[in-house]
Amino acid sequence: MLWLLTLVTSGALVVIALFIVDIGKVPTKVRPAALSASLRHGATHGTATAAAEGRHGHQAKPRPSTTPVSYPQVADVTSGLSYRQLASPWRQGCPSDLSTSAFDWTAGENIVAGQVTIGGSAVDWHGLACSGPLQQQFAYAGPADLASAASSLLNAIDPAFYAGVRHTRTTDINQATTVSGHQAWEIEFTMNYPDGTSQGLTWTTELGAVVVVDRGQSEAPAVFYVSVPGTLGVPNVDVLIDSLSLSQS
Repeated sequence: MLWLLTLVTSGALVVIALFIVDIGKVPTKVRPAALSASLRHGATHGTATAAAEGRHGHQAKPRPSTTPVSYPQVADVTSGLSYRQLASPWRQGCPSDLSTSAFDWTAGENIVAGQVTIGGSAVDWHGLACSGPLQQQFAYAGPADLASAASSLLNAIDPAFYAGVRHTRTTDINQATTVSGHQAWEIEFTMNYPDGTSQGLTWTTELGAVVVVDRGQSEAPAVFYVSVPGTLGVPNVDVLIDSLSLSQS
């Protein structure tokens, strides 16, 4: 009987050995491999996203092509421009002393930022948004002249409206854009007042912009000019520009 017991035991050991070998062939790393594939996909997607953000991160900010009208507007029937009427204490009307032979502002809104001493007299300094047609002294023959017209306009506005206070000007945005599908050019700038307090200014910077919009061959371009002292909420500059629309003539 001892030989039979030995045979049975040996057979059992062989069966167990074969079972262990078969288990060793099971692909136990299926789940980690799938997880790794998922992680690889996630890393690739993240890299692609970062690359896309890198390509677009330094581009000039786009302007909306249309803006839902859900707020009061300033409607300039002469230039065809409409834009947001900011809440009180902003009020309708471009300051009257801004209209000259070079600038014909036909609509706008403004707010008094404070008083500034110029030439020994205290005068009101405004935050403002004004619009009107581009005057003939600014050469314009078509959309190809938009950039030069906007630059010439700003170079004329600077000494006309800011000369009373010592300042420097930096350009923040200088780009082609569109307003209601019409070609346009926008220049956004910052005025810096290094010694403004000596004349009564309670702000050190002022954000402004000019936008020139082509209206077609038979119409003078439309002009939009905005300037907001730092104490009055400079994000209003972009709010106003983003709200611009042009009636179809």
